[in-house]
Amino acid sequence: MKTALFVPFIPDENTTPSLGPLYLLGLLEKNDIEGFLFDERIDPKALDKLLAYKPDIVGVSAVTPAYLRGLGAVKEIKTSLPNVKIAFGGAHPSILPDSVIKEPAVDYVFTGESEFPFLELCRKIKENNISKESLSQVNNLYFKNGTEIVQTSRQPFLEDKDLDKLPFPAFHKMDLALYFSNTQTHGLFKKGKRILPVMTTRGCPSTCTFCCRVMGRKIRCRSVDNVMSEINYLIKQYKVDEIYFEDDNFTVLRNRALEILDRMTAIKPPVYLKFANGIRADLVDAEILKTMKKAGVYSLSFGIESGSKNTLAKMKKGLNLEKARENILLAKSLGFLVGSNCIIGYPEETIEDIKESINFFLKLPLDSMAIVNLVPFPGTEARAVCEEKGYLTDKALNWDNYYFSINNPIPLIKTPMLPENKLVSIIHKAYNRMYFRPSWIIRSIKHLSVSQIVRGIKILIFNKGKK
Repeated sequence: MKTALFVPFIPDENTTPSLGPLYLLGLLEKNDIEGFLFDERIDPKALDKLLAYKPDIVGVSAVTPAYLRGLGAVKEIKTSLPNVKIAFGGAHPSILPDSVIKEPAVDYVFTGESEFPFLELCRKIKENNISKESLSQVNNLYFKNGTEIVQTSRQPFLEDKDLDKLPFPAFHKMDLALYFSNTQTHGLFKKGKRILPVMTTRGCPSTCTFCCRVMGRKIRCRSVDNVMSEINYLIKQYKVDEIYFEDDNFTVLRNRALEILDRMTAIKPPVYLKFANGIRADLVDAEILKTMKKAGVYSLSFGIESGSKNTLAKMKKGLNLEKARENILLAKSLGFLVGSNCIIGYPEETIEDIKESINFFLKLPLDSMAIVNLVPFPGTEARAVCEEKGYLTDKALNWDNYYFSINNPIPLIKTPMLPENKLVSIIHKAYNRMYFRPSWIIRSIKHLSVSQIVRGIKILIFNKGKK
C-alpha cells in the first residue's frame, strides 16, 4: 500500500518543510506503510510526480489559503486515479469539516491531531475493511456512507508522554534538496545552508481573538531528552547547520526553555539557531536572552501584533508593551537580529489606534517588520465579530486570499472607520517609512544579500498598484 501526502501551493514568500505531514510519514514508516510527501509550494511538478507515484490514498494538508488549490488538485487526482481515496486534514478542515466532507472528490476529513487516526484508516484501507461499522472506530474522522455523513468520536489531544512516542519527522520522505536550495525560508534572515525546523511543544495558552488554536490551549511538551535526541539526529543524518524552532510559545515554560538552550551549548560544532515566531516579547528576560546568545541563537521574532493598547485589548493579547519594548532593546544590545509583526484593520480599530501602533514599531531598532491586514480566519473570535457586523468584504469570500504576507495587501474586512482603500494606503506608507530609512538600509546591508534587498523593494513597489 502506498500513501501520498500533498501540500498545496500557497502564495507565500517563505517556504519551509511542513512538520505535520512529516510526523505522519514517520509514524506510517514505523508501521510498514510506504509514503512520500509531495509539496507543491516548493515543487511545481509535485502533482505530476504524485500521479506517477500511483498511491492508494492521498492525504491533503490544508491551511485556509491552500484549501481551494488542494481541492482542485484532488479533482485532478480522482480523474486520473478514480479508485484512490482522498483524505483532508490540517487547520482548515479541522474548523470546517462539514463543508469539506461534502465535496464530491473528498472521501475523508480528519480534525485536530490525527497522526494515529490516519494510521488506523490506512490499515483499514489496506485490509479492505472500510464498512461503516469499521470506520466508525477511527477517531477524529468524518466519512461518507452512501448519502449519510458520519462523524466519529473525538480523540483527546496527545499528552506529553504520547508526543515522545511519535517518530521524528521523516525528512527523508520528501525531496529535501529542494528545500535546502530554496532561498526563501522561514523569516528574513538565515546563516546556515541546510536549515530544518523543530517543534518542542504543541498548543498555546493565549486567548488571541485572531487565532483558532487548532492544537488547543494547553501546552503539551516533549521531554528535553527527546528534543535533544531529534536535534542531534538532524545534525548527524541531514548535516543540518541551522535549526529554527516553530513553537507557538517557546519561552512560556521558562525553566524548560533554559534547559534546552543550556544543552544546545554543548553541541560541537555549534549550529545556528533562530526563532522566526513563538517568542512572546514580555516573557523573556536578561537570563533567557543571554542563554539564547550563548546557545547560538542569532535571530528572534517577537509576536507583538499591535503597538496600540486599545487594539491589544480587542485582540485579548494581554501583552505588556513597555516590557516588550525593553526586551527588544535588550535583545538588540546583545547583538540579535530582531523582527516583529503588526496586524492592522482590526474590528473597531480606529485610525488613531493604527497610527499609535505603527509609531510604536518605528521607534524600535527592528531589523525586519511585517505589517499585515487582519485575516479573519474561520473559527476565530475576530471572524465572528466581522460576520455579526457585516465587515467582511467580497474578497473574503475567496479562501485563496487568506494569508498573512507583504504580498497580500488586500483587506478582507472593512469598517465604517477603516474603508478598504484607506488600509492599503496605510500599509504602503508604513512600509516606506520602515524600509526606506537610511538607518535600516545601512543595517540590512550587513545581513541581507543584494538579491534579497532588491526583491523586497520590488515587492513594495509592485504592491502599490494592488487594490
